[in-house]
Amino acid sequence: MFLCLSRKLGLQSLPVAFGIDTAKYLTVGTIDITQLAVAGYLFYIGETTYALVLLGLIAPQVFFQLKYFLPDPVANDVKYQASAQPFLVFGILATGLAIGNHGPL
Repeated sequence: MFLCLSRKLGLQSLPVAFGIDTAKYLTVGTIDITQLAVAGYLFYIGETTYALVLLGLIAPQVFFQLKYFLPDPVANDVKYQASAQPFLVFGILATGLAIGNHGPL
């Protein structure tokens, strides 16, 4: 129903543009690849501890992606967001602390 309404309103969300199955993989892939790239960057600039913390925070996100989001993103969206979002936010915090700790780039 949501996709039909979105199409009628002319919205070009990922599920409308690519379909639910493709959109769910684009969503988690974008999140995971970006965070892994940031962790790699933190290693590169010598912020190894923060990079390891970020990697530790990525692991539960992937678990919840596999448990809730990928099997049925429509039915489990709220469960996934409630479970995985805190780890994403703490990962952003860890990245900010690492950049602040490192000084000017």
